[in-house]
Amino acid sequence: MPTRSLTATVLAALLVATSVTCDLFNPHATTRFDTGSNVRDVFVYNDTLLVAADTWLLAYDISRPKAPNIQWLTTLGRECRCVIARGGAAYVGTDSGVAVCPLSHGTQDTLYCGGTSQVITGLTADLTRLYAATGDGVTVFALSSPEPVKYIPLAGHPTGLARHDSRLFVSLHDWGVRVFNILPGDSFVLDTLQLGRHNRAEGVTVSAGGYCIISQGDSGVVVYYSPSPDSVGLCGGGGGGSLSTYATAATDGVQEVSIYVADSSTVTINKVINKPETRSSSVEMDFADFTGFTRRICRGGNGYVYTASGDAGVYIIRE
Repeated sequence: MPTRSLTATVLAALLVATSVTCDLFNPHATTRFDTGSNVRDVFVYNDTLLVAADTWLLAYDISRPKAPNIQWLTTLGRECRCVIARGGAAYVGTDSGVAVCPLSHGTQDTLYCGGTSQVITGLTADLTRLYAATGDGVTVFALSSPEPVKYIPLAGHPTGLARHDSRLFVSLHDWGVRVFNILPGDSFVLDTLQLGRHNRAEGVTVSAGGYCIISQGDSGVVVYYSPSPDSVGLCGGGGGGSLSTYATAATDGVQEVSIYVADSSTVTINKVINKPETRSSSVEMDFADFTGFTRRICRGGNGYVYTASGDAGVYIIRE
């Protein structure tokens, strides 16, 4: 297995290694490619796939999703744990703050630390702000400046973040999910709404249609649906037994949504339907032959889903 000290030339040579599971009669045929490193997170921004792996940030051209092509790679000198992109820049959560890399060339420009050098456990952003979760709270930055504008202390070990409408969702390993209303003037008010209290939360995803999906490790996944900003009702759930849920991703939808759920070696597609007087969920397909440990899943805007699967690299699933 290549080490972190690989030169860009050697690593780039390894990036062409690709194995394909191709079945013309299977609409969900998959592709896998090996980055030569331990993939912790993936994020799709337009036609670019960002991969956070070991101390590297890698960018691939995915205009041809089944044939990713390396654009650039850069080493950040610290362990990369999560990545997102906004406004032409990649924001990488590391074991020592947040690194910022322009997508045009990948060279690190700035380091956000929020006044500390803490491990970043989750990132999300809206049009003007970046939200970074650490072990004891959430730090809010303006995207235009590395100076923090707000710090929200939280007990329970934050593990992930999601933004939807005027709300910020924070998953807590020792509690569940807290939900904040984001008001004018950078004021954050904790809702009376409490999702999954006393349930271990490994992460949280919110779809554009308002589905809140909570990863709960060995307890599986719980799904909530928010038809309006003022109410969230339990729509469906699953898990338990041998299912360990560490990653989720959801297709867009209001009354119907496809949810991709991952544990260490399996990705499952679940269909949830929420219509007047009708709520149901079903399993559409299982992918049970994945090697590596799948930590995160990201949906692209091109009809494909990408996984961060540790030493196995990245799997690409056609929706």
